[in-house]
Amino acid sequence: MFEKLKLRGKLIKAFRTAQIYRVIKRGDRTSYQFPKIHQIDHQHTYTRYAFSLLNGINPELLTKKRWALRQVLGSNIEINGSLKNFSITVHHKSLPKMLNYRYEVIHPHIEKMELPVCIGQDIYGNPVSWDFADLETLLISGEIGAGKSSLMRVILTTWVKYASPEDLRLVLVDLKRADLGLFHGIEHVDALCFEAKDMRKPFALLRAEMYRRGDLLLEHGVTHISRLPFKLPRIVVVIDEMSIVKRETDLVEMIQQFASQGRALGVHTIIAMQRPDADLLNSALKANLRVRISGRQADAINAKVAGVIGAEEIDAAARGRMKIKIDEVKEFQAFFLDEGACKEILSPYKALVHDSEPDIEVAPQSIFGLLEKEEQR
Repeated sequence: MFEKLKLRGKLIKAFRTAQIYRVIKRGDRTSYQFPKIHQIDHQHTYTRYAFSLLNGINPELLTKKRWALRQVLGSNIEINGSLKNFSITVHHKSLPKMLNYRYEVIHPHIEKMELPVCIGQDIYGNPVSWDFADLETLLISGEIGAGKSSLMRVILTTWVKYASPEDLRLVLVDLKRADLGLFHGIEHVDALCFEAKDMRKPFALLRAEMYRRGDLLLEHGVTHISRLPFKLPRIVVVIDEMSIVKRETDLVEMIQQFASQGRALGVHTIIAMQRPDADLLNSALKANLRVRISGRQADAINAKVAGVIGAEEIDAAARGRMKIKIDEVKEFQAFFLDEGACKEILSPYKALVHDSEPDIEVAPQSIFGLLEKEEQR
């Protein structure tokens, strides 16, 4: 009982420090009414405070004054809730400083998934993972050095090892000409583009494939490709640094179409950008990006645009430290996979290996190549 009273006093001190209260003035007297505390759950690994805000207290203060709450409660806090009812979880553990990617370690956690994503560990050592077949769109953002490139390598390398080329096709766009070239020659890759002009052909073919799949759903009277009497491969479109195509309105419209209409058709989208762009991430596109991951952001405005509140608070010195937003925001340590290790893992999956510039044309053995042949008949 004494411990709970002590923790209650600590939370009230945090509210006072962050100026989260309602001011009552009666004559010369001023008093303060703090949020109503409903429950304190104190465990070995965390302490969780459940409370409700009083009328007149702006809920945005919890975000704006997060730094003040951390000064009192501790650096590892999570804030969840909406409108009036909230919780603050104070974690007593800390994240590891480095986690090297090892496929054999993560495989037991993903073997029942169709298109698994396993990208790191949370503060309790639990894997941060989900099935991309269910949550089919992803936004990755963060400052230079935040770990985006390694994260992309982890996701794509896992897929190459896990799924056969018959089950997964990849359309890769590397407008920074930096990282996705590692996947040149991989059997799963249908197209690899390095400039905006090179995107139009594979994107047009992908849109035609989406229309064909839509017709198949109508023909068989089903609402998802998983219910068809035959199997179609999942297709994932990856656009690294989408801000470069901001002025290419036709390409932006197609990307928005892939993200908004692809779910039932087995077409999935990953968008990566260094600085989240409010014009590109308009309400329609952002609403369709169901999972959002962010490394450190320059400020709270960028974190809000990225859809990951608190990303500006990530320690700049913590390599691979990120936050993910699915239902709620969670901080995690991402797996690290450098270029050399990635090349070694991918080498057995290379269909064509040569030293020349990667071909920007669609792979002839791909579903797009087959579709192109059908159109030429």
